[in-house]
Amino acid sequence: MKARRRPRGHGMTVLELMIVIAILGMLLFLLRAGLRVLTKADLVENATEMATLLKRTSDLAIENGEMHRVVIDMEKGLYTVEVCHGATTIFRNEQVRNDDPRLKDKIDRGKERLSQLPQDALAAGDPDEATKRASAVAGHHVADRQCQPVQGGVSGIAVKEKQEDEPELGEWTRRLSVKKGIKFKEVWVQHQTDSSTKGQVAIFFFPVGSAEKAVIEITDDSDTFTVLVHGLTGRVELRDGRLRDVDDHMMRNAMGDKDAKREGDK
Repeated sequence: MKARRRPRGHGMTVLELMIVIAILGMLLFLLRAGLRVLTKADLVENATEMATLLKRTSDLAIENGEMHRVVIDMEKGLYTVEVCHGATTIFRNEQVRNDDPRLKDKIDRGKERLSQLPQDALAAGDPDEATKRASAVAGHHVADRQCQPVQGGVSGIAVKEKQEDEPELGEWTRRLSVKKGIKFKEVWVQHQTDSSTKGQVAIFFFPVGSAEKAVIEITDDSDTFTVLVHGLTGRVELRDGRLRDVDDHMMRNAMGDKDAKREGDK
C-alpha cells in the first residue's frame, strides 16, 4: 500500500520569507545608492563650477589691473563676477550694496550743503561725480568705488541651459542647481566679522594676484563641498566635506602661522 503524500501548502516558509525580504532590502539599497550618486554628481558639478569661476575672477583682476569681486546671493543660489573701479581699500563689515536709506539720507544732506555754496564751486557736470562730491561733503566715501557686473568677454565656462521659468543669466553669472536642493550653506570672508547664511556677500580679488581669504560651503543637505580661497596667492581649492575648523584657514597668516585674532580685529 502506497503512503499518502501530504498536500503541499501554498504558504511561504520562514526561510523563503527572509530571503525575499533580504532581496527587497538589497534592491532598495542599490536604488537609493544610485539616486545618491546622481545627486552628488550635481553637487560636485556645482562646486567645481564655482571654484573654476573664482579662479577665473582672480585671473581677470590680474589681466585687467582692476579689483574684481564675486557677489554671492545666499537665498537665490546665484553668484556674479563684478569689476570694481576706484578705491581698492575694503572696510570691515562693508556692505555689498550701499543703497540703504541711511546712505540716501547722507547724500541728500550733502547735496543740500553743496547748494549753499557759490554756483561755480565744486562744479560737476557729471551726475555720478556730483553724487560722489555730495557723499564726500556728507562724510561718506563709499562712492569712491563703484562695482558693476563684468560685461562681454568669455568666461571659459559653459553656460548651463536656461530653465523655462528662470530669467536669462549673464555670461558671468551662475546659479546653483537649486531645484535639486543644492544651496549655499555658509560663507566666511575676510572682511566680515561673522559668517553669512543669508543675504549677499562679496569676495574680493586684487590686481597683484592676492585675494580675500574665504570659505564657501555648498550642500544638498546630505553632502557638503567646501571651496577655499587663499589670501596671499589667490589660489582656489575644492575639498570634499566641511572643514573641521574654519579658523584654521581664516586666521592663517602669510607666514603660515595661526593668528590669535582675525586681521580686522587686531
